[in-house]
Amino acid sequence: MNLIPFSQHFSILPTWFPTQASVVQWGGPKLYYPLDIEQMEVMLLEGLGHPPARLCWMALADGLIVGHAQLAFDWTNGNAVIGRVAIAPEQRGKGYAIPMLRLIMAEAFNHRVIQRLELNVFTFNQAAIHTYQRLGFIHEGTRRSATLVDNERWDVSTMSVLRNEYHPE
Repeated sequence: MNLIPFSQHFSILPTWFPTQASVVQWGGPKLYYPLDIEQMEVMLLEGLGHPPARLCWMALADGLIVGHAQLAFDWTNGNAVIGRVAIAPEQRGKGYAIPMLRLIMAEAFNHRVIQRLELNVFTFNQAAIHTYQRLGFIHEGTRRSATLVDNERWDVSTMSVLRNEYHPE
């Protein structure tokens, strides 16, 4: 598996999210359905700074696009946030999440200033939570009723791994 920069995949990514709830589950409450070019261009613009505020990738396996993930950076405090993680719907259950996330983790910790890698995950997404735990992420807390989606309140868990806890496989 390898990562390629997210750039010309604007026709692919929106097809993975058929509802407002699926867009929010993937990208957070500031994104909306349908995911459009304008929203994706904003993500890419955040990558143009020096250093970049955000980097976005597509994951390839055997020539197929199998996933997407992003890193947002807080360079001042040495933090990075894994976000907007998705496996292509037709590729789910095939074991791509862990190898893709290992590559993303390596990208984060390749920057010496990054000492903390964190993520947020909705508490109902037990498959993702289990995957993150397998990668060494530790649950730090839950923000109860933190996100409103279609008149429903969702809890959000924060998980992290510190540089001295990170063990590349």
